[in-house]
Amino acid sequence: MSSPRVLIPLLLVPFALAGCGAATSAGESSSGATPSGISHPTGPDDVVIQVTSDGGYVPLEVTLRAVPQFTLYGDGTVIVPGPMVMKYPGPAIYPLRTFTLSEPEVQALLTAAKDAGLLDAAAPDYGDMGSVGVSDQATTTLLLNADGGSVRRAAYALTFESSGSRLTESQARARRALAGFINDLPMPSTDAAYTPARLAVYVAPIQGDPEMGARPAVWPLESDLATAGTKLPSWPDHRCIAVDGEDARTLLAALSTADELTQWLPRENTDVAYRLVARPLLPGEVAC
Repeated sequence: MSSPRVLIPLLLVPFALAGCGAATSAGESSSGATPSGISHPTGPDDVVIQVTSDGGYVPLEVTLRAVPQFTLYGDGTVIVPGPMVMKYPGPAIYPLRTFTLSEPEVQALLTAAKDAGLLDAAAPDYGDMGSVGVSDQATTTLLLNADGGSVRRAAYALTFESSGSRLTESQARARRALAGFINDLPMPSTDAAYTPARLAVYVAPIQGDPEMGARPAVWPLESDLATAGTKLPSWPDHRCIAVDGEDARTLLAALSTADELTQWLPRENTDVAYRLVARPLLPGEVAC
């Protein structure tokens, strides 16, 4: 039998969570220090660069549990998705990796963004579904908080190439500049896991018979799994539970022995089971 393949996932992120960071403006620092070169926030919760992907034809669970592809914070901390073994069922929570960039390395990234025109005030035209020539694809968004401003560049189906494309040369050039910058973002050279301090847990009752291979597990927290959290307006069957502190550590331990099919029981010896979608929360993100 061949060994399982390892994938570095480009994960989606729910639209309600994309780009969430501290309210510090792009030219200011929550710590009061101003970097030389291209200015940017310097606080540990301040997003400087973030890449997300949302939309497309994917199951709800994929959208709820996904995280940004790349997040750089003001203190140089970077958080990215970790590698996953390609198997089914997958893990109960996606892994994350972290590493740190020096200020010169941060400046090199911001300089590359500026040279690519990504810090310009005017947003380029990246085309739309009709000009790209494909449907049901995700939109890639780059958020930059630097050089005294905050810019957001969003391109539909950025990595898709089609012979039927009707993109203009200027649109194609803008897409190449955006994709090139994103592709050149650094990835971790060491296997340093990021342990989230907070989680967003999406809960919904399991309808019908459980999938083959699904195992039961008891909800390990004191909160009532059947009622805790807030309902999601777009998906009324789902609730979102914000978990932090010691509860987050307890739940992470339980999730480490579970998978995406695990049936979670509010307590032992109960017939009502729930499906959990656990998402690690990055610094500065809103839980629910």
